[in-house]
Amino acid sequence: MYLDNHGTTINAFKNNFAGRRWTECFVEHHKKELSQRFCSNIKRVRAAVNAEIINNFFEHLTTEIKDVPPDCIYNYDETNLFHDAGKKRVLSKRGCKYPQAIKNSTKTASLMVCGNAAGEVLPPYVNYKAEIM
Repeated sequence: MYLDNHGTTINAFKNNFAGRRWTECFVEHHKKELSQRFCSNIKRVRAAVNAEIINNFFEHLTTEIKDVPPDCIYNYDETNLFHDAGKKRVLSKRGCKYPQAIKNSTKTASLMVCGNAAGEVLPPYVNYKAEIM
């Protein structure tokens, strides 16, 4: 895609895309500068949360909502669903602590769910990011 957008053609590539063998040779040639690793789907800030932080949050929450009826306490959350979820192997600069994969937004959907403390759940809402499904 990059080569096509810049009007460049490389005959060694099939449809202007590097193949597996070319990529393996490139990584081997640059192994001092590059590192192959798995990236995680969980965000660093979520992974950094510990039991003390969570307990502190709920202590404050309990005092704040003590007089609010359960049917008036709602929680809403959104999550992205990836067409190709799971661990992905990425190529990054050697020494990069937290490699991240770039997700194609046309292959994701946002799932939004909402419910209250009384146990009532609203129907889920799915938002597709592509213009044409």
